[in-house]
Amino acid sequence: MKIDFSGIAERETPEFKGGKKSVYLKTIEKNDVKFIMARVPKGASVGMHKHLFDSETIYVLSGRGKAMCDGSTEMLEAGSIHFCPREYSHTVTNEYDEDLVFFAVVPKQI
Repeated sequence: MKIDFSGIAERETPEFKGGKKSVYLKTIEKNDVKFIMARVPKGASVGMHKHLFDSETIYVLSGRGKAMCDGSTEMLEAGSIHFCPREYSHTVTNEYDEDLVFFAVVPKQI
């Protein structure tokens, strides 16, 4: 099944999950899986949140940033993957000049 983000408008999401500034998202849900294309500008963040019933895998396409997952800080850059397991909390921040752009997959747990 092909997933195509090109026809989806990017939507501004202020203070996403309690984060700072706005994050810009394109989201598609297919067969109990959420696919997300996200752009995090300088100074913006996805707020700390817990994945109670699902997990999240983030693949960084461009830019740099940081992820914090249950107290551990990880540097993110193009080509890296950040994984947040079920029942863990995480946040993603961008303190750099270039936008942090990533693709995320959040499978629904049944």
